[in-house]
Amino acid sequence: MPTSPLTTVAVPVASQLYHDFPGFHYADAYALVLPPAMPSRAPAVAQRLFGQAPGWVRRLLRLRDWLVRPFGLVTFPPAPPRPDARIAPGEQLGPFRIFRVSSPEVLLGLDDRHLDFRVSVWVTEPTVAPPRVVVSTAVRFHNPFGRLYFTLIRPVHGLVVKALLRQALRA
Repeated sequence: MPTSPLTTVAVPVASQLYHDFPGFHYADAYALVLPPAMPSRAPAVAQRLFGQAPGWVRRLLRLRDWLVRPFGLVTFPPAPPRPDARIAPGEQLGPFRIFRVSSPEVLLGLDDRHLDFRVSVWVTEPTVAPPRVVVSTAVRFHNPFGRLYFTLIRPVHGLVVKALLRQALRA
């Protein structure tokens, strides 16, 4: 099956990121056309994106945890992937807390001392052809360490998001 190209797009205007997470300092978004066999509701797409990350992403998160632990930052518990995780506010999906769930969008993320971030998994309306998923990330910095930390991980962040999208298509 040929894969759809990933494109860099603006955060969708309809995203709840603007309402639930105002004042962010950084945002990016990647879009991908959903193949016909893939679910077209945001909770199911989010499950495929974050229910089981590629092995190299899980190893990278373990390395990140080891490096940031001395600084007192939040680390991700070594939990096994849960492809059947409940998609509801307050639950966990992969290493992230779920903040909001609706048919077109799931907001998840993490709050920490140095920065807070949200990830939006937004799926276009079923009437839009072809349907697309847009994964947006928004970050709010709390201090200079947060800016430095994100400057260091930003190049890897894009690679991880793209890998998650590609894996979800193959799943």
